[in-house]
Amino acid sequence: MKDKYLILADGKSPHTLKWIKELYNYFELYLITLNGYNEQLLSYIDKEKIYVLNNKVKSEGGNFRLLLKYFEIKKIVDTLHPQYVNAHYISSYGVLASLAKNSSFKLILSAWGTDILVTPFENNIKRKVAVFALGRADLVTSDSYFMSDKIKELVETNNVLTFPFGLDRVDLNSKYQKDKNLIFSNRALVKNYNIDKVLEWFSTLDSSMKLIVANDGDMREELEEYVKRNNLSNRVEFVGFLSQNEQEEIYKKATYFISIPTSDSTAVSLLEAMSFGCVPIVSNLPANREWVLDGCNGIFWSRDLNQLRVSEDASRINRELISKKAIFKDSIELFVERLKEI
Repeated sequence: MKDKYLILADGKSPHTLKWIKELYNYFELYLITLNGYNEQLLSYIDKEKIYVLNNKVKSEGGNFRLLLKYFEIKKIVDTLHPQYVNAHYISSYGVLASLAKNSSFKLILSAWGTDILVTPFENNIKRKVAVFALGRADLVTSDSYFMSDKIKELVETNNVLTFPFGLDRVDLNSKYQKDKNLIFSNRALVKNYNIDKVLEWFSTLDSSMKLIVANDGDMREELEEYVKRNNLSNRVEFVGFLSQNEQEEIYKKATYFISIPTSDSTAVSLLEAMSFGCVPIVSNLPANREWVLDGCNGIFWSRDLNQLRVSEDASRINRELISKKAIFKDSIELFVERLKEI
């Protein structure tokens, strides 16, 4: 009989689906979500094992009202008696799981990015909340060594396991017909991801260059207006949210992938782009430096960047690097082994 494994996470997030697809092979899974769920989850979790509490979590913080859900969550935990409880996103689900912690289960907290890199450093109260949650955990997972260091800056612990939200596989054999003038951006159209700076920079490039902007966000209207105002409409295309297959078709064609957030951990989209042989143009952040060597397999962005020069082997290097270091199945196998030790 498999151990019961209760996940607290956003049921609509592709990251949650990624975890569940792999954990399904090892555990009897249950899910508590405050934001509905993706129907694909039903391939891995019976519908009656999904608890939808409906109270949307904001990635930018300000989730204190979620504490009202504590009693519902504690009742579910006490009824299920799981061996493991795994909460994803420290400043919301992680806090709730930490409050419900008791000696009957092992608590795993999984950090996703801003919950560690930004929120705890905004004020003393948020820092204390993060320290409380992390201090209750038996194990914390992180997707970059930079974020792991930040966790250890908040609490003294050796119980941090670092691995990226990796990919299912990498196809090393296919040869892609790359458009040497095509750049792809698929980060959210919100302030942190600096798509406005991407457009300003792109406007200085040779007129033969093209840019596809995927995803959505509260800055979309402003960004589209900038493109019109600066006569870039014939070079910049906004395509909104894309399915995984639609994104992959663009990865296959794009020579460059651009992602210049102000704050970030290891982005799955960066790993995806590299797996399709794209050359990443990224902000010079510690997590990005774990994957990109400037001028070799990628480029660190700056406002005056106008020469996109990298090694001729960049595409091959990136695909091989992701194949060796970022296959999620391998990471979860090691994670499950680590659970036996806590």
